[in-house]
Amino acid sequence: MLNGLSRRLLVRSIMAGLRFLLRLPAPVLRVIAGRPVVVDGRQPVLTAQVLMRVSRLAPFDAPHRNGSLVRARAELNLAGALAGAGVCPGVRTRDRSWPGPGGPLPLRLYEPAGVPAPAPAIVYFHGGGFVLGSIDTHEGACRLLAEEAGVRVVSIGYRLAPEHPFPAAASDAVAAFAFVVSHAEDFGIDPARLAVGGDSSGGNLAAVVAHAAARGELPRPAFSLLLTPATDALGSTPSHRQFGSGFRLDHDEWAWYRAQYLRDPESYQDPRASVLYDETLEGLPPTYVATCGFDLLRDEGEAYAHRLASAGVPLVHRRHEGQLHGFANRVGVDPDARAAMLHAAGVLRAALALARPRD
Repeated sequence: MLNGLSRRLLVRSIMAGLRFLLRLPAPVLRVIAGRPVVVDGRQPVLTAQVLMRVSRLAPFDAPHRNGSLVRARAELNLAGALAGAGVCPGVRTRDRSWPGPGGPLPLRLYEPAGVPAPAPAIVYFHGGGFVLGSIDTHEGACRLLAEEAGVRVVSIGYRLAPEHPFPAAASDAVAAFAFVVSHAEDFGIDPARLAVGGDSSGGNLAAVVAHAAARGELPRPAFSLLLTPATDALGSTPSHRQFGSGFRLDHDEWAWYRAQYLRDPESYQDPRASVLYDETLEGLPPTYVATCGFDLLRDEGEAYAHRLASAGVPLVHRRHEGQLHGFANRVGVDPDARAAMLHAAGVLRAALALARPRD
């Protein structure tokens, strides 16, 4: 049994190893990846295949099995911070708090060099299954978005399950967006060019904010950036069966997250938990949905994108065919994950450039 220090050293070693391995030439990566994984005639990209093998050694990759939620959170925070180290070092950061519905919560502001005030911005919600993750785990993603999209990024901390089950995170997300809008001048933000975004469970929260705004509950975001979003807590799509084991996010791990956040199965189709079932579509902002070809959340993300497009919501959908779930917090170690995030940043830059500035 590894003690705390040994486990932290293991996390550091794994992240350093990944940073090195995933930048090796393709012929070397093929040897490390081993026998190709093929599903429906398609293969993950080489970096993803290497990650699938190496991640089996990661102590923070199985929070539902390692017995300590506190330890899993600490190790994932460390891994995320290491993964984001060195990404866009010219981006300045400021830490502060915001008054959440249940008490103060952390917030981090990212400012690229030379950005004017007021400037376009995005309120960003981290992923982690509503149980793990923090503003530290997504340091690299937020730095890259700030630098490459030329925007301020407000990364939001929110209450996590099981200490704070549904609808705590959804309530925090709506309140956080309203807080940033009401303090836009303090953040150097043009509220007319303020987007909302997030990945995985954070993508769910970003969509919850957009739907609340469409119902008139708070100001409307200029744009929604949804990266591999969780949209359907039922978990019954074909991609859940195809990619339920061995593809970075396993079905049993996903089910464990769901059990921590959603205590009552009757809440699975509550629109604040599963935005796929939200009937409020008119008034949603233009939206970008990114899905991954080897992700158990793929089909529900694409079903949500289809619903928006069918309702006339301006929509861009991109499937990263060879990618796994969670590319947003691998941008500092995985070149292919970084490429996916650069695409999202380009879409965000264009969308907010087209938004009408405040008079």
